[in-house]
Amino acid sequence: MSQASLAIAGFCIVSSVLLFIAYAVFIRVPVKSAYSIVSCAAMVAALCAIEIGHWNYFQGGPRPFETTYYRVAMFVVPSAFYFFGRWAILPAEPFRPRLLVHLAPVLLVAVGSLAIALPILFTFGAAYALWLAYLVYGLRERRKQFRFEFLYFAVMSLLGLIVLALGFAMPYTGDAVFYRVYNVAVALGIGIINVALVANPQLIGDLAEAARVKYGTSTLGGVDVQAALDRLRLLMSERKLYQDEDLSLNSLASEVGLTAHQLSELINSRLGMGFSRYVREQRVEAAKALLLAAPSQSILSVSLDMGFRSQSAFYAAFKEITGVTPGEFRESRLRKDSPGAKASS
Repeated sequence: MSQASLAIAGFCIVSSVLLFIAYAVFIRVPVKSAYSIVSCAAMVAALCAIEIGHWNYFQGGPRPFETTYYRVAMFVVPSAFYFFGRWAILPAEPFRPRLLVHLAPVLLVAVGSLAIALPILFTFGAAYALWLAYLVYGLRERRKQFRFEFLYFAVMSLLGLIVLALGFAMPYTGDAVFYRVYNVAVALGIGIINVALVANPQLIGDLAEAARVKYGTSTLGGVDVQAALDRLRLLMSERKLYQDEDLSLNSLASEVGLTAHQLSELINSRLGMGFSRYVREQRVEAAKALLLAAPSQSILSVSLDMGFRSQSAFYAAFKEITGVTPGEFRESRLRKDSPGAKASS
């Protein structure tokens, strides 16, 4: 059991650091707030400190709550989670002094009795998880894949409620059960984030775009929306801008004659998807035509012609949108359109 607990703690430490690096450096978001990066760093540092405490404990070290770094980290996590979630989904929202009230969980570190402090702390954590799920739920009309995306946040909320129950039960379960169950809960939370981002690396950026349209002030006042949509469709159908693997929201907005925020709102509000999803759909639709028009052209060549950086990215996007791989699509359609198939029908 101790070996499994040690493995889980190690997984949490390594995965937390890698997730922070991925978010700060590699995940492309139209607008990435400095506040979200700082709060993400604070959350990851706190999670690592917690798991180091678990690691030492499972090897016969001191009770984690007897160490200062573990206690501080525990009471930092809910606030860091709230601020990261807020500014990751709403990156353009400015800092307001009233937001400092969400540092209240940190003050609980001064409460001497864990039997009092932990239930309150985990109540904050569960409330923040439910708040984030509610925020994402409000985007359901703007997200084609909402059911899959909301599932991640719903499970995170459920984990928050389980941890809340754990906080109330600690006086009755004992240390060993608390630390092992909490260790597993942290690992599950990190694992869910890993699965979500692997399945859709653009998840945070897409949600941020949809949230800005849903909860922000419209930027399309005075814009001829229909003309802008026509211009966008023309750029994709005739100039095939989707073939540029470096196509960005800013560069496309410049071609359309809008600001990045205006184009983001236009795509979200009128086409029901984020910028990244829109470009992927354009590339996949063009790839479907090329796969059939040039049956001898390799799938790698098709993917590069359509602006994908790699064949794996092309496969992922194609299956996400069509439900089948490029090879399966080509084979089934060519078989269906073959003279023999037409004669038998």
